[in-house]
Parts: sequence; C-alpha cells; structure tokens
Amino acid sequence: MSKNKIVLSTTLFSEITAIDHLLKSILNKKLPNGMEFSHFSILHYLSYVDEEKTPAQIAKTFNLSKGAITNTLNKLFQAGYIHIRPDWNDGRKKIIDISQSGIKAKDLALSDILPLLDEIMLIIKPEKISLILPTLREIRILLNKENE
Repeated sequence: MSKNKIVLSTTLFSEITAIDHLLKSILNKKLPNGMEFSHFSILHYLSYVDEEKTPAQIAKTFNLSKGAITNTLNKLFQAGYIHIRPDWNDGRKKIIDISQSGIKAKDLALSDILPLLDEIMLIIKPEKISLILPTLREIRILLNKENE
C-alpha cells in the first residue's frame, strides 16, 4: 500500500473513531437519567425490528459477546424496559421483547437527542449525508465480514 493510501485510510478510521467517541459522550449526557447509550441502542433496535429476539441475536447485531449483552439486558429488564421470557420451543433460550415502558423511554431519549441530530442535519445537509452513507455502510459490511 502506498504512503498516501496509508495516510488516507488511517485518517478515515481516526475520524470515524473520534466521531463515535464524541457522539457517545454527548448522547450519554443528553439521555434520561440512568439510561446509557448501550441501553438506548438496544431499545431503539428492538422497537425498529418490532419482533422478539434472543440474546444471541442481539449480541450478533451489536458485535458483542452474549455475556456482554446479558449485563445490559438485565439492566433493561430491571428498569422494566424489556420483557424476558423462556423460548417455548427451546427451554435453554430466552426471548427478549421491548415493553411499553421501554418504548416510552426510547421515545423520551430520542426526543432529548433530536435537537442535536437536527443541528447536525442543518449544518451538514441531508444531501451530503446521503452521499456518504453508502460508503460508510460498505466499510461496515467489509469490517463485519472480517470480524466473523
């Protein structure tokens, strides 16, 4: 790889990492009391897919181990944001679904962060974001394959 490509690729990933860190830091401050970014992410995902999932499926979606996701799911369950029930077909598995209070908490969290997202969309126009999304998605897919 040429020196120019090395600099370009490392700069790209430095920017992505910085954006990720800053966004999580800002969002954690704006989320309702006691809610963490990981909680919001899972609630948002469960409300988006609108179907029950196993902990393993959720862990795979977020590229985490089942053990790592279990801790977050337990916190969400204790807060009343999700339902956890046995899988009637396989007693060893559990099934996760978002509760009505989880939907309300996700909606409240979203309303708390919408002003920031709106500001970003005002500064960086939707047309520009639409142009970079396919490239970012392609990078994510390539990295996901490498991570499997």
